[in-house]
Amino acid sequence: MRATAFTPNGYVAKALTVQGETLLQSKVTDYVKDDLLPPERANQLARRVVDPLPIDAQEKNILAAGIAAAVRSQVGTAVNAFLDSGPGQQFATALSTRLSEEVVKLVKGDKGVFKFQGDSIVLDTQPIVEGARQRAEDTLGDFAQFLPPRQESYRQITLVQGDYVSTIQTAISFIWLMSWLLPLLFVVFLAAGIWAARERRPAAFRVMIAAIIGVAIAAITIRIARSVIANLVQEGPGQDVVDSILTAATSELVDQTLVIAAIAAVIGFVLWMFGPDKPARRTRQWFRDRWADLLAGSPRDASRVTEFARTYRAHLEIAGAVLMIIALLLVPSISVGTWILALLALAIWVLLIELAACAGWLQAVARWIHGLRKTRSA
Repeated sequence: MRATAFTPNGYVAKALTVQGETLLQSKVTDYVKDDLLPPERANQLARRVVDPLPIDAQEKNILAAGIAAAVRSQVGTAVNAFLDSGPGQQFATALSTRLSEEVVKLVKGDKGVFKFQGDSIVLDTQPIVEGARQRAEDTLGDFAQFLPPRQESYRQITLVQGDYVSTIQTAISFIWLMSWLLPLLFVVFLAAGIWAARERRPAAFRVMIAAIIGVAIAAITIRIARSVIANLVQEGPGQDVVDSILTAATSELVDQTLVIAAIAAVIGFVLWMFGPDKPARRTRQWFRDRWADLLAGSPRDASRVTEFARTYRAHLEIAGAVLMIIALLLVPSISVGTWILALLALAIWVLLIELAACAGWLQAVARWIHGLRKTRSA
């Protein structure tokens, strides 16, 4: 949950991106400009400037409107200048290219641009107003008198509002607790169960098989739940948010469950291979024979597997690469972990074929390892 919810690609960031995508820098600039110099104040002060002039009313109106527009334009320029340089850049980037990262900071408790307020996630514009005001005063000169007196607080822009925001705040502490408590309890109960079993190796092997089956059921359940929940939401914007939440969450969850299944499969295979079963003993004997073949430089008693591997060695390796590519194409989202698992599976497949074929480079590696084992250590 922690990885799924709070990474830059997690569902909190996705939801905020969908609901806050209209909150661009220009919108914030307009809000800050209105706080620094509201249109009504600019018009009133411009009228006060032109009233003493010996011109008719129509000319005064035109001149006052021009002065108010020019001063407000300068204020807007000052706001943009603040956002484009110095300390204001963190606000500009947070509202555009790094929106998700700022939300991650928020939910992790790090200091950032946004903050929780009740059932909302808000942006406090006071730092932007203060920084832009200093630039505006330097730019306007005598016209700085148009700016209103400084305030103790300014507008807070709501990015996301809803009951689920409060739920997120409540869930954060619970998720941090569960993120280490649940794995700890799992390891403790797993170790205690295997230790208390009458036959520990078969018990551990059965646990690994159960883990693989459970992970497969979990992956299928996740996909079914995503389809059901998405169909329950009928509203357009809400459906977009839910869809992005579920897409981010389920893709990462499926990847994580597949990683767990792969680890369980490896552990289960190792436990089986060193067990007392007859197929396991034959497998161990096959590996010992192949090791002897590597040291001897050629197969002493070539089996059908060895002859097949030597004859179709290149074809089998190419077939493994093709199957890996097809499997990757069928995965809904490819992450770094997916690539690592795929390349690791391909490497194991190629290594087994090279071992069965008694490849020359493996012969050299085996002789080198054999030499190291015979050499006295310092």
